Amino acid sequence: MFDFKSLVTSLLSKNTPASGVAQSATLLVRDLPQAEYFTALVEIIKAISKINADTNISLKERVKTLLYVDDKAANIHQQLCGDYLRSRPGSKGYLPTILAFWHELSTAYQICLRLHKSAPTPALEAELQLITLRGLHHQMRLLAWNALRYLKPEGSAWQQGFRFYIHAEESGFARTPMLLYPDSRQETCCEHLLLQAGMLHLAQTENMLHKEIIAVDQLLLLISQHIPLEKQPPLEGPVFVYNLSMAEPPQPMLRGMAGKWHRYWSAYEITTRLADLMFDLDTRIPSQLAALDCELEREEWADLCEKLAIRWSNDGGKSLRKSERSLHSSSAHVSIGFERVAFQIKVQEVSTLDAERLDEWRINDISSTGMGLTFIGKAVEQLAIGRLILVRTESHPPLLGIIRRILRQNNGTKVGIEILGQTPVGVSLLDPTQPESPPNAAIYITQPNSRQGQRWFLMPKVLTAADRELVLTAQGKSYQIKLREPQREFEDCNHSNFDTLAKID
Repeated sequence: MFDFKSLVTSLLSKNTPASGVAQSATLLVRDLPQAEYFTALVEIIKAISKINADTNISLKERVKTLLYVDDKAANIHQQLCGDYLRSRPGSKGYLPTILAFWHELSTAYQICLRLHKSAPTPALEAELQLITLRGLHHQMRLLAWNALRYLKPEGSAWQQGFRFYIHAEESGFARTPMLLYPDSRQETCCEHLLLQAGMLHLAQTENMLHKEIIAVDQLLLLISQHIPLEKQPPLEGPVFVYNLSMAEPPQPMLRGMAGKWHRYWSAYEITTRLADLMFDLDTRIPSQLAALDCELEREEWADLCEKLAIRWSNDGGKSLRKSERSLHSSSAHVSIGFERVAFQIKVQEVSTLDAERLDEWRINDISSTGMGLTFIGKAVEQLAIGRLILVRTESHPPLLGIIRRILRQNNGTKVGIEILGQTPVGVSLLDPTQPESPPNAAIYITQPNSRQGQRWFLMPKVLTAADRELVLTAQGKSYQIKLREPQREFEDCNHSNFDTLAKID
């Protein structure tokens, strides 16, 4: 096993010169087997934590050491991020370490700025500018990964980022382009990092798929360049605003939003660049988007860009809600996931396990087409955008819906659902070409019971193919059916229309 602890020893040794630290770190990364990246990063984080706790290290030594460590560990960290996002085998446990790396370095860089403020060191000006840029970058990455986990960030996360930005602005380098790392492909600046994080928040990612959130984050690298943060509202709308004195995310500008700490920007140029991409997406994926290496097809890119154009408008797309919600407060029995929902509909009873979980779900509001709930249980991993959900209460017939929005907060997880219809019926499907195979469960909502004026026929993804013939059995009667368009894909099942060919005696 590689002796990665030698780096920690070098970092914490008072007798090791900066050149020695650099050499140790360089050798570590050069010789480190990829299989040991995770273990090495854990040790590096421990080393940074110890540096943060050691009050005897001088500012010069602290700055040099932290920048060296960040330089050498960045590629290891980036590799772990990529493995985690692609769900590589063994990567599920990487998340705490990925976040801890950014958190510890952000804290370390804040300490450096505080020491510099109490005893200015002009000779370190260039290094302190880079420290500020990296500190802001790491803090904004923590916010972006909160979005990936549908987690509402605490105000302190924004506040930490604001401290780095304010230092850059007061020191006159907020717009100064710099390479984040020696091997970075393009320069960035503190202003751009803060604006990019703000636009990601304003994209309302709580109802996006993971791959869409990643795509928006990457897209903003392209279309949010060279947009200034101003101390006065720009004339061209839509205009968004940060209040750097408040630990809060940005929001659309409203009347009366003015003050010393307000920073405004116009999204006009961003939405114009987005419109150009949408024009190209009518026929192809533009080369700029193809270069981002995101897992989106042309139609998915087009849908995402249209969604962003609405959300980055003056009202943030709020006017597009299908129907007004009315407040409602009650407990609910909830089942999540196609297979579990299909089973519950088939047996037509609440299992003991679900009965025990009655107190975990609360209905907040409801309309003819949607519902807002709060989940106060711990099993948040069962929640996913596009997943089937069945809600039962004493005052409503069973409602079948699709999860469209997730937002994790301290007082519970907010879940928004699109209601497909009520009183779903359990049916079974058999492939006549495989008569020996057991039947598959499916779910049917008649047109009168649908909330969207159409019947719903939900089935396992493996069965969904246009023109496929199946045998449908419901309430003791069997029919030969043929699947046809339109078909629609959800996270854990598919919907397909169908024609009835014949009744089977």
